[in-house]
Amino acid sequence: MSLYDTEDARWAAWEARDRAADGAFFVAVRTTGVYCVASCAGRPLRKNVAFHDSREAARAAGFRACLRCKPDREAA
Repeated sequence: MSLYDTEDARWAAWEARDRAADGAFFVAVRTTGVYCVASCAGRPLRKNVAFHDSREAARAAGFRACLRCKPDREAA
């Protein structure tokens, strides 16, 4: 079980801009059509956010990579 298995845990990591959560899940923003990593500086309203387990799942749901945080980059 991951630290980020629940939506509340993912939201808390997103609010904290937790770099440790980057790659553990991806945050999709319905109003902009982008997906981000947890540490992205963007701050949408919670009602506009959906969480995905992978970048592939976010892309399959119709979202594109955020130009600010570049979640499509592989972790170094």
